[in-house]
Amino acid sequence: MRFGSLFLLVVLLAVGTQLPAASGRKKGEKAGGCPPDDGPCLLSVPDQCKDDSQCPSTMKCCYQACFRHCVPRVSVKQGSCPEDRLQCLSPTKHLCHQDSDCSGKKRCCHSACGRDCRDPATG
Repeated sequence: MRFGSLFLLVVLLAVGTQLPAASGRKKGEKAGGCPPDDGPCLLSVPDQCKDDSQCPSTMKCCYQACFRHCVPRVSVKQGSCPEDRLQCLSPTKHLCHQDSDCSGKKRCCHSACGRDCRDPATG
């Protein structure tokens, strides 16, 4: 029975080390997502963080205006946004700003002419 307990402990430790990978996050990456980055680039501003571990508990290290800094995280729904290969011929118009603006399982995704609510991509 002692071997069985030791084997179970080894298996649990092995599975525990894979949890960040299984959830789709890198080690040290916090849950949630980054808010949209619609601002102009400020190229002379240095990054203020390298990853989420350098930010307070409710914040993430995100790109905003082409440099990284700690910002409040936003909730992100499951699934990924479908790819949009269209080119926009009209001004940008955002119908949503983050996933919580969309009903049900729909995600706030970049489209050719701005962001809108879309069903997540399948496969």
